[in-house]
Amino acid sequence: MAPRFLFFTGEPAVTLPLLKQRPAWVPVLSALTFNVTAGRMHRGRSADDDFRGALYFADVRDKDIERHNLRLLSEHAIPCWPAPGSLLAASERHAALARCVAAGLIDHPVVQAHFTPKPLLPFPYVLKIGEEHRGEGKHLIRSTGDIPRWDGIATVEPFFEGESVRVLLLGDRAFGVRIHNDSSWIKNSPGASFEAWSPTEAIVEHARRAMRLFGLEIAGVDYVVDPGGFHFIELNPFPRVGLSKESAEVAQEMFRGAMEAIEEAATSGLAGPALPA
Repeated sequence: MAPRFLFFTGEPAVTLPLLKQRPAWVPVLSALTFNVTAGRMHRGRSADDDFRGALYFADVRDKDIERHNLRLLSEHAIPCWPAPGSLLAASERHAALARCVAAGLIDHPVVQAHFTPKPLLPFPYVLKIGEEHRGEGKHLIRSTGDIPRWDGIATVEPFFEGESVRVLLLGDRAFGVRIHNDSSWIKNSPGASFEAWSPTEAIVEHARRAMRLFGLEIAGVDYVVDPGGFHFIELNPFPRVGLSKESAEVAQEMFRGAMEAIEEAATSGLAGPALPA
């Protein structure tokens, strides 16, 4: 039986046309838990599934399922692109931000702490709770009455008023969008609209440094731009790549190359090193 492969996707409009051309690939459009038995990757207790590689490009809301599947791919050396370890490191919101601070990518105050009812920065500031992206778990703290209780570690940063922008990096290509949202101070949240924007060389190079820090080839790097310059907000390893027809085509070409490399790695018995760096 010919090998079969999984494509974890959160943007089917871009990825499904590719899958129609490659019948050995199966889309994963929802949060499913996979397991491995004797080198065979399968859904739950399925005795029929036999997946031999994966392309992982989906931000799963259930982070336990996401981490389980990525760790499974890594521990069993199943051919996967991007590298599961890189995705795990980048998707853990607080640890990833701490890594960016240590790398000198952030020049504003960042506090990470367990719950306290006391202010951690001068008002107003932003409190980030949980591990999700897409603007979730963010609270604008204007007074002590706004401080919610949280579990685990939270991140606190200054609140910057300015333009919210994203640098979308697809390999050597860079695209920019300005994000508008009249319904929320969290611009990249439900109700957001996107407008083409030309990023400066300085902000693109900064975004590339952030992407390289996690060993990725695709990333969405968010900033707030104000008269004082640009302020790094966060890196998303699963950004929306279909911001324009051109960006979608560039992403499809990258996905196509990764799929071919995964197929080759699976049939040759190799794992991660055979895939695109």
